[in-house]
Amino acid sequence: MKTTALTRTALSVTATRLAAAGLAAALAVTLAACGNGNDSTSATSGNGGGSAASGPASAAGKTAQAALAARAEPAGEIAEPGKPVDTSKLAGKTVYYVPIALKVGHFPLVEKNLTDALGRVGVKVYPCDGQGNPSGISACLDQAIAAKPAAVITDYVPYEMVPTALERVRKSGIPLYVAGAAGPEGTRQSATFAFGDPDPQGFVLMDGIGDAVIADSDAKAHILFLSVTDSSSTRRSGVHALEHLKQACPGCEVTEKQVNLSRMKDVPSLVSSALITDPSIDYVVPQYDTYLSAVTTGLQSSGKARSVKIATSGATLAAVQQVKTNDRLIAVVGVNPPYLAWTIADSVLRMLAGEAPPAEYPSMARAITKGNIGQLKLTPQAEVSGEWFGDPSVFQKAFTGLWSAR
Repeated sequence: MKTTALTRTALSVTATRLAAAGLAAALAVTLAACGNGNDSTSATSGNGGGSAASGPASAAGKTAQAALAARAEPAGEIAEPGKPVDTSKLAGKTVYYVPIALKVGHFPLVEKNLTDALGRVGVKVYPCDGQGNPSGISACLDQAIAAKPAAVITDYVPYEMVPTALERVRKSGIPLYVAGAAGPEGTRQSATFAFGDPDPQGFVLMDGIGDAVIADSDAKAHILFLSVTDSSSTRRSGVHALEHLKQACPGCEVTEKQVNLSRMKDVPSLVSSALITDPSIDYVVPQYDTYLSAVTTGLQSSGKARSVKIATSGATLAAVQQVKTNDRLIAVVGVNPPYLAWTIADSVLRMLAGEAPPAEYPSMARAITKGNIGQLKLTPQAEVSGEWFGDPSVFQKAFTGLWSAR
């Protein structure tokens, strides 16, 4: 695949580490801003981590620090996302966009950028809020079938969550693109039914947060890892995170606790209890920044708010701001939501042109740390544009060039 413009840095780190890239940020619908956990003892920064000003001394710590430092750089290039596609006959068409929960996390960013991207070729987007539950998602899909759009997009809706409703869309003859979810075993990508496998987007996040902790602790961390069980993709990413920690940090100790959005209210007590039971825990790693607020509450309840550090993934504005204001939050690793929206747009345009979309796209990820937070504009406008991850015009030009669009 020819490299033209976007992620040499992000991809090279992934290739040399565990060879995945990504975001199973799946149900990482990042709801809450973490409390201002300022502390008299500052978490270390530098170029991506390090337990002291001189950086880690162990081989594992140095390897993690080098990987994190590379991932902390803004993306400058992207692997060419595909061949040109004929969009000349698509103007005036409408597609339905049905995310698992439209009003939370990165999904509003995806909707705005998806509307922008498809608008470049005259395709309109009609959003419908899945409301985070099967009945809401099914209602949106039935509404779409009745409206007969040119295509339907779902976003981070696991197939197993609403299989009957998704099959109704398929049988209606409307092209269906299931973004952020793996297809049933044996399913082949086609112009009428295709999936955007989240694993290549999710694993790089897990590598990144693991490397942040390994580097910061010099490979001696005792980690409370909160694995998210909401979907098969979040479970796979959690398993990947634990495997990465085991392989990259033999000297680390990991305690796993499973969490999910339906039991969010229980997370503070779970964290507090784990820390009181085992006072040696010095890092809490929630798989996604959805859980930052709950983790902070648990730290405060346990009396550990000033002695335990945090790393997570997601990178919404609320979480990124915490990297600056919360001394204990050492890193947030994210995949660029605006870029993800453009990959979804590319997939759907290919389907509308009668082509099967690619199963995956290059990753555009970045680790946001104490060392680079000062480079970022912490504004809603910057969040929407995706500029935290690199120049947005790079991926926009790459795609519009393939679409012969403005």
